[in-house]
This record gives sequence, C-alpha cells and structure tokens, in this order.
Amino acid sequence: MRTNLLIGSLRLLRLRLPWCPCIVVSAVCIFLSHSIPGCHSALETETRIRTEYTVLQHRADRLVVELPNRMIVIAQELRAAPVVSAQIWVKTGSIYEQEYVGAGLSHFLEHLVAGGSTSSRTEEESNTLLGQMGAQVNAATGLDTVHYYINTTRDHTVTAIELLSDWIRHSQITDTEYQREREVIQSEFGHGMGDPGRIFWKLTQQARYVAHPARHPTIGYLDEFLKISRDEIYAFYRRMYVPNNLLFVVAGDLDKQQVVDQITRLWSDQPASPLPDLNFPVEPEINQPRTFTGYADIDKPRLRLVWPGTKLTGTGDYELDLLAVVLGQGESSRLVRNVRDEQRLVNTIDAYNLSFSWGRGFFGVDAEVAVPPIPPNVRTTPVQWRNKWIGEAKKAVLDQVQAVFNHPVTEAELARAKRKVLASVVQANQTASAIAQRLARDSIGMGDPDYLFGYAKAVQLLDVEQLHRAAQLFLDDTRLITVELLPQPDGHTAKPPSRPLKTSDAADLEHTSIELDNSRILDQLRQSTSLDLDRTLTIEPLVRFQLSNGLRLLVQRSTVVPAVAMQVYSLGGLLGDELGREGVANAVAEMTMRGSSTRSAESIAEAIEDLGANLSVQAGNNSTYARATALSEDWPKLLELMADLILNPSFPDDQWQKLQPRLVAAIERQSDRWSGELAEHFRLVYHGDHPWSQSPLGRKEIVSALTVDDLRAYHAAHLGAEDTVVVVVGDVDPMVVRREVERCFVAMPRRAMVVFNPLQPPEPQGLLVQHQTDKALAAVKIGFGPGVKRTDPDYPELLVLARVLSDFPSGWLERQLRGEGEGLSYAIGAWVQTGLVPGHFAILFNTREEVAVEALTRSMSVVDRATNELVDEADLARAKAKVLTSKFLSKQSNSSRAAEAALDELYGVRDPQAERFIQQVRAVDASRLRELARQYLRNPVVVVISNQLIDEQLLTEALGR
Repeated sequence: MRTNLLIGSLRLLRLRLPWCPCIVVSAVCIFLSHSIPGCHSALETETRIRTEYTVLQHRADRLVVELPNRMIVIAQELRAAPVVSAQIWVKTGSIYEQEYVGAGLSHFLEHLVAGGSTSSRTEEESNTLLGQMGAQVNAATGLDTVHYYINTTRDHTVTAIELLSDWIRHSQITDTEYQREREVIQSEFGHGMGDPGRIFWKLTQQARYVAHPARHPTIGYLDEFLKISRDEIYAFYRRMYVPNNLLFVVAGDLDKQQVVDQITRLWSDQPASPLPDLNFPVEPEINQPRTFTGYADIDKPRLRLVWPGTKLTGTGDYELDLLAVVLGQGESSRLVRNVRDEQRLVNTIDAYNLSFSWGRGFFGVDAEVAVPPIPPNVRTTPVQWRNKWIGEAKKAVLDQVQAVFNHPVTEAELARAKRKVLASVVQANQTASAIAQRLARDSIGMGDPDYLFGYAKAVQLLDVEQLHRAAQLFLDDTRLITVELLPQPDGHTAKPPSRPLKTSDAADLEHTSIELDNSRILDQLRQSTSLDLDRTLTIEPLVRFQLSNGLRLLVQRSTVVPAVAMQVYSLGGLLGDELGREGVANAVAEMTMRGSSTRSAESIAEAIEDLGANLSVQAGNNSTYARATALSEDWPKLLELMADLILNPSFPDDQWQKLQPRLVAAIERQSDRWSGELAEHFRLVYHGDHPWSQSPLGRKEIVSALTVDDLRAYHAAHLGAEDTVVVVVGDVDPMVVRREVERCFVAMPRRAMVVFNPLQPPEPQGLLVQHQTDKALAAVKIGFGPGVKRTDPDYPELLVLARVLSDFPSGWLERQLRGEGEGLSYAIGAWVQTGLVPGHFAILFNTREEVAVEALTRSMSVVDRATNELVDEADLARAKAKVLTSKFLSKQSNSSRAAEAALDELYGVRDPQAERFIQQVRAVDASRLRELARQYLRNPVVVVISNQLIDEQLLTEALGR
C-alpha cells in the first residue's frame, strides 16, 4: 500500500539516516564537453552519453552528475547485499500546491503516477514487470517532497530505472485510474481517523502554523479533495514533474557509471521547463500562549507542548537538537527521570527538535498523561479529574524546561548527548533504501549529499553555554503552544479535519520566495567537498560455537559500518507464560533494565547512553530477547552490561512500582489504532484458550497484580543456557567474541528449572464475529487454520501462496480491492503467522462501512480462486520473485541479520545461507499451491470491526460458507 509521509522533515531522519564507511565527503567538479553531432559507432555513442552531463562528485563509490536539463543524478555503490533501491524525488509536497493547497493534490497525484498507465505501457504491463522483479514498490508524499521508489535485486537495476523514468515522464492519468484512486484515498481518510498519531499531527499543524501552507494536512481536506478533477491533476503534473525539479538516486550493488549512463540516455532529450515562482508568508511570531484540543478513540490523553523553533541549520538549531536529547531522549534524560519515573505523571514522554529547509519548525515535548482512577472519597467528574492530571503533567514538564535556565546542562549530560548523536550517525540505517533516502534528502534540503557527517562534526563543537543561550532564546513560555488529544466523548466519532478559519491576513505578512528549480542545489553541490575513505567491505559467513554451559553463539563479521549488533534470544515469551497469566514474561523482561545486583536503574541508563548505545529487553510470542547496538570499540562493555542484566536482575520494588502502571497503560494503548483494536479482538476469537489469545504484553488484570516476588520466581525458573542463543554481527573478530561471551555468560545455568513445553493451540472452528468501534471505518481480519510451525517444510511454499494473494500492486487481493472497479480498500495484506507452535494464514483489509460487505465478498472470491484454480505462470513467477527479493532485502543491516540468525537457531531452522529455503521457493509449482490452499485455507475465523454494526446476514452471505 502507498503510505502518506506525514512529516516531511529532514530533522526527523537526521539521527536515523544511513551511514556507509566509504561515504565521507569531497567534490570533484569536472566539466565534460557536450555531444558531437553526426553518426557514431557504439563506442562513440557511449562517449557522447558520458559527455552530456557535468560531473559534480566522482568517488570510488559514488557518482553525482548534472544533466543538461538540470536534473540531478546520484549513483551510490554499496555491496553489502545483492539489492538496489531506485528512487525519484520531486520537490512538490503539499506546501507547494499553489492554488490547490489544502486539497491534497500532490498526494492524489502520487497515487496515480506510481505504477499508473503511461504513453508507452499500460498499468497492467508495469505491474507485470514489477512482479517479474519481485519488487517492493511504493511512494510517499510529505510537506515538501514526493518520492517514488523500487527496491529490488541487482539483476533488475536497469528495469527499475526505466520503469520509474517512464512513470514520471509519461503518465497518462486515465479516467479509470483517477476514479479508482479517488475511492481508495477516501478509504485512506478513514484509515487516518483510526490512527491517533495522524490526528495528533494534523492538529499540531494547525496549532503551529496560522499562515504558512504547512498548516494544511498532506492528504488535504476531504471536501476539497473531492472537488479535484482529473484535468486539474494532469495540468499540475505537467507543471511540476519536470527534470529541473527532480532528483534521481540509485543505491546498492550496482555499477555507478552504468546507472548514470542509463539515466542520461532516458532523460537527456527532455528539456528543463519554467517552474512557478512561489512566495510563502513568514509565520508570525507568537507572543502569548495558545491551546488547541482534539479528540480520538484513545484511552489516555496525549499532551504535546510546542515552542516555535528555527530553520534547518539556523541560529540555535543544533543546540536545540542536543537540548532535546538532554531533556527527553533516553532513560537518563531529565523528563524521563523526573516527570515519568519520579512523579509518575506520564506513561511515555519524549522531546525532539523539528526544523525544515523551507521554514521554521518547532521544539516539542510529547507525553501520554497517566490519569489514575478517581479515589472513592474524591468528589469530581471524570472530565475534571482528567484535566487536573493534564495540568499536573504540563506543569511538571514546564518546571523541567525552566530548570534548564536555572541549572544549565552539565558537562556530563552534554558529552552523553554528543555521543548519542555520533553513534546514531554511525549506526544509522544500513540498507540501500535508507542510504538513497539520505542522499536525496540531504541534497534537496542542504545541497550536500554528505550533510549528515558535517552535522555530526559540528554538534561535537557545541558547549554548555551555547545550549543555555538557545534555551533562553527559544523555550519561552510566552510562546508556548499546548496541543491536547483527548479521549472522545461517548457518541462522538472523529471526523477528517476541515480548513480552519482564517486567523491572519497573509497579505500583511512578510513573505519569502521559494526557488524550486535545481539551480540553487546545483550551486551548493558544486561547492561541496568529498574525500574517499579506503575501507575494505567484508561480510563473512556465520560462525557457530557451542559454549561450555550449552549456550549457542553465532557470530558474523561485517565491516559495512564500524558498529555491532548483539542479540540474546531465549525460548519463552507468551509461550512461556502460564495459561491465564499472560504478561509475566514481558514484565520480567522489562524489569531486567531496572536494576541488577551491582547496578541501579540510573547507572544502567547512564552506562548505555554514555556509549551512545541502545539496549532493550522484551518478550514476543515465542521468545524473550535482548537487542543491543554499539560502536565497534564499545561492544565488549555493552556485552558485559547485557550479561549482567540478563543473569542478575534485582527486581527492586521501587522500580516495579514505577514500571507497573506504564505496562498496564501500554496494554490499554494497543487498541488506540484501528489495527491494534482489530488484532486484539481477533486474537481472542481465533486462539481462544491459548496464550496467543493475548499480545506479548499480556493481560491487564494479571500485570496489575504482579509482585516483585512473582518476577524473581519466574526469572529464576526460566533461565537456561540450552534454551538461549547469542548472536553478534558487525565489525568484530569471531574468536574474540567467543572468548568474551564465554566469560560474561559462564554463570548462566545449563538448564532452566521449568522445562519449556509450549501449549499447542486448539484447532479453530469457522466463526464470524462483529465488534462495534468508535473509529470511523470498517476493518476485517480473516484467519485460516490450523497453520504451520516455522520448521514445517510447507512454510516457504505458503509464503509464495501469501504473495500470490497479496502483493502490491499485483496480488489477487490488491486487484480485487484496489485495481478493478471501485477502489474499496487502502490497507491490504496476507501473511503466514507462525512460530514454535502452529499459527494461521491471515488476510486483512480496511475499508468504508458502506462497501464492507462487497470487500469481504471479493476477498473470499480470491480464496475460492486459490483453492479451485491453478495459478498462472506469470503470477507464480511474480510471487516467487517477491519472496526471494524480500529475503535478500532482509539481510542488509547488522540488526536484521542478527535477528534472523537468532530466530532460525532458536526455532531449529538449520539453513544459515537460506539455500534450502531458496530451493523450495523456486521448486513450488501451481498444482502444489492449489493443494496448499485446499489444505490450509480452511475454517475461516472472521472478525469485523466497524463504527456501525453491519447486517450479519449480509456478512455471512459474503463469506459464501
């Protein structure tokens, strides 16, 4: 499905962007002469192509060029996995919609261009090619950009580039596709009303901006969206989708020269075109506090405090970044320790700084307010009681912000924040897709593809006095915007936002001009500098060790980044909980971070964050796991800390009193989004009397009643080396890792006192259950079973069946619900739920209430087709390609490779190079898929949630059972 990028912010990604050791910074500006007229041999033609661009940067791993039409092309080599990501970025997000601003035209156009019909091929022909590639294809619209991407294997690089170019250059925007996507986006409006995060962000846009077009939602206002005609969209497309407003980036296992040459051939004949002159009103200063309130189907109120900030790289920008870390990022931060842990006024809290290249952003603090039950002896209304605690939380946050003025950031806090920034840059996403995104965003926003590294260096030079001055300049309570998202009253249904009343006359405000043409970026790129880093990239096979106490250790050396991922998985999780007492395993896992026999919760948090590392412990459906990342030089220290927490948690009572209500709140929060509410109802109906009837967080009543003695007893009884696997992936020496893991984990007992013997789930019986929701949509999940365990030989083949049924844009479900006739659904999926015991085969979609019966009818027709028909050769090839491509894409980062290796070992999958998996996928045929469908697509358990109950007879008829 296509996603709507709600925050088109470089800052949100700044600390999460990809880093490759061979990407440092330098520029070589080489101007090559233009083409020579006349006839040419093949060699002469190739030479001519290479002279039809200006080289802006030429490194061993990267080539950045300017085409004659001022289009920017970046080709980045990264040979960590046999995959590539091809992306085209257009500078035409929602703030650039001109006379259509607020109608969501850019987002609508994104839906139509991505994979739509062109002058050279039909939509179906594009889908066929995407299927042959096994591609992950999508697009996203933000405030200032729209980008389209195809992630695939290296063998399909040429096709991916050609397809993207065709969509962007030759889109036809047919009437049929226009009408269909218009219906799909109406479903997306409903989807947004079932997502409190989207509601909160849209409310924040209107709170922060009263004049700037950033106040309008990216998806637009529903009434204005419905007025957009096909011709208006096409005219906007012709106006904005021109080469001098585009950036084409391809990253991964590729030949950079071949990529640039191909893009040059495809685009050099299209000339640059004039772009509109844009002038945006400068957002007026805020000189008194203001409050905005919205409602959503949530259990606990959410609070967002906003202070107007600055532009990207503007005065105080980097200082605000570090202040956000000190105040509210990490367990050692001031807001977390004081407002969450000591005063217990919030369940979650976070601070951040958003800044944009096009205008001033904001510094924000987000919290979910902890509203305790009303005591029996207190006379008050629920609304008064709720508002009291919102006020208490707000005051506590403001006290901590004020404390930055009176008690400036300490040297220790500053050093910790700087280390976290540095580690985040090094550890950042290691995938081809994320690297391509970073190169595009940094080039568009800052005119420097390596801006991130200059940013990391600049941050290290800041001092405490500079942070103090920034706090005084920006964090003034007279400029405070308070945004509240409250539980919606009974009988109230959230509705899409409408255009706010005009609060200021933009004509009276100062304006700033916006230059869309790539000329500005090109001038900056010519001035950027880059140096090659001679670093050998190595990825070695996994090495397996059996340690003296039976602990299994897997190590893989990878030098893609100077960082390490460490993960410890043990059998357990939900399957380790007693039936009816689900949630104990997760509570034990969470409490391991709150103190050991030698360390307090505070010292643990400081030790982790002083390294710029990450460490968390959680429970899943089948296991309890600890996940950690660190810089290469720090992994031994973090490993020792991990081992101490896993082996020697102290379960201090005061820490449990703080954590327990937050775990209860997390259980309640699961149903805030439509998908979580649907999953909650489905688990109960499908799994019945089995631990999987709950989420890994468990039962609210059980977690509420747990004591530290319960936690200690569970931990002591379930700790065993033979049930545990440790995986380390990164820039390490495997023999050194073996020595250190042996030393740190030698005290782990060989066997757990309680033998892990998971309860087998009952066989499902066909069932249809409806639940009424306060969210303005309908959603359906269908589970077929019994399914398979992860070790079942049918598992790889069932993945192929799942991709036949659902694979955007060409899966059978996608064709039925989005591709043929009226677009009925926005979110669609089919997957194999599995683990140590049999799971189920799942289908999910959301839709509008008025078409829910039709959507269910079409979905079940797809199931009937799978059980009765042979999959044609094209769909079979498409599904196989998608499964294999997904497998390759999953092997890019240290953390993803570690998790896959750990789970395979724990589940008993002995296939470290995935050779057997690949063979099984390639060998499955159409008759086998039909056999699998008949065997596994049985006993459908159907759960429907909708705002108004749907006629049950109609739903039953739609099932056709």
